[in-house]
Amino acid sequence: MSDEGPKPFNKFLLYLLIILMVITGSINTIFNKILQKLKTLDQLFEGHHWIITYGMFCGELVSIFFYAYIVYKRKKNMVQQKLIEGQENEEEGETLPQPPSENKEKKNPPVPTNLIFAITAGCDLLATTINTFGLTYLTTSMFQMMRGLELFFVCLWSKIFLKNPIYRHAVLGIGCLIFGLGLVGLSAVLFDDKNVAKNPIVGIILLCTSQFFSSTEYVFQEKFIKHYDVHPFQLVGFEGLWGVLMYTILLVIFQFVSCDSWSKSLKEGICSVDDEDNYHIEDTKFAFRQMWHRKTILIVYIFYVVSIALYNIVGINLTKLVSSTARAVVDTVRTVFIWLFFLFIHPVEGTKEKFRPLQFVGFCFLVFGTLVYNEIVVLRFWNLDYYTRDNIALREKNNKMKDLKDTDEEGRLYVSVDGKDSTANEQEQNNNPVTEGNEQNI
Repeated sequence: MSDEGPKPFNKFLLYLLIILMVITGSINTIFNKILQKLKTLDQLFEGHHWIITYGMFCGELVSIFFYAYIVYKRKKNMVQQKLIEGQENEEEGETLPQPPSENKEKKNPPVPTNLIFAITAGCDLLATTINTFGLTYLTTSMFQMMRGLELFFVCLWSKIFLKNPIYRHAVLGIGCLIFGLGLVGLSAVLFDDKNVAKNPIVGIILLCTSQFFSSTEYVFQEKFIKHYDVHPFQLVGFEGLWGVLMYTILLVIFQFVSCDSWSKSLKEGICSVDDEDNYHIEDTKFAFRQMWHRKTILIVYIFYVVSIALYNIVGINLTKLVSSTARAVVDTVRTVFIWLFFLFIHPVEGTKEKFRPLQFVGFCFLVFGTLVYNEIVVLRFWNLDYYTRDNIALREKNNKMKDLKDTDEEGRLYVSVDGKDSTANEQEQNNNPVTEGNEQNI
């Protein structure tokens, strides 16, 4: 299915989804960073990488309740419709034959088993967990800007597996994004405060790894949503369900895996520590103790879960309307809101950011590339506007009108008259003209 091809397209809905995705995405990243920098019982909450990611799957799981309600309403409407049809038939005294279906040859898309969504849940588990680790090594805005690297992988997988074309204006937009990301990464390595960004190089490596898995997730989601009979709430909800089940098992195991014998750098980078300096891969019990001891952590965690739910619902609908590549592009736009937020507002210690000129230049390229890719800015030179949605739709419309005109002309020229073509009939009349005089002589 074409990434840019003509299709029933609602621009108002597109812009609404873009705005909602930017808002909800910005909120969940901000809450994620604030959550990590909250401290109680002598420890920061940032060590609980797995618990934070667990909240993401809990947020996705919320969608399954919306999907259950939709299924219930559908079944209720079907039952009511059958009752109405039955009453109408009884009043008429007989069962009327149903008219033959006009679209018998049209096949409905296949309905997949809900187990298949474990694939995207697994990709999401790896991507989000690695992302959470990477966020501890970078500033929040730097983290969000570098996440734009997933666009490269999304385009690659989309081209290989979904056979989606990548048009010239999209290539320019992606090129600007990647160049901007390069400037942002360089700014992080050269200028970031080590107290705020612990190790930018490690953070960038982790983010590059996570973007591989998240882009794979996006492409699988587009495959499911466009080629199968899948409701967006169903995909997000069951992805959350399988993620919660997998994570629950992992959290139980990690609670009993001690890191005390590991090297200092390894256990501080991977494991969580309690108030007695005991290290575990994830100390779930201590995380809940911290939430209970400082209610702010619990409140921020709940808001984080809710924002994740909204973000994923909006993101899936954007993928359904446009493509996974467009979703990845839009995801970079929220960078400006996150950056501005932490430039002017410092809710907790360790979230303050500084203005970097090189980072700003990189950000400008990011925004420009996003606008060009989504055709909000259309460049009308070098034929960069030739494959935009509007021009493709216009050409399709003109071709359709031309075909209708040709068909109409053919019908007028070749209508059979007494077994003869009208053209032949007209030619015979021209060769033997009948005048009033001739008619009288006959």
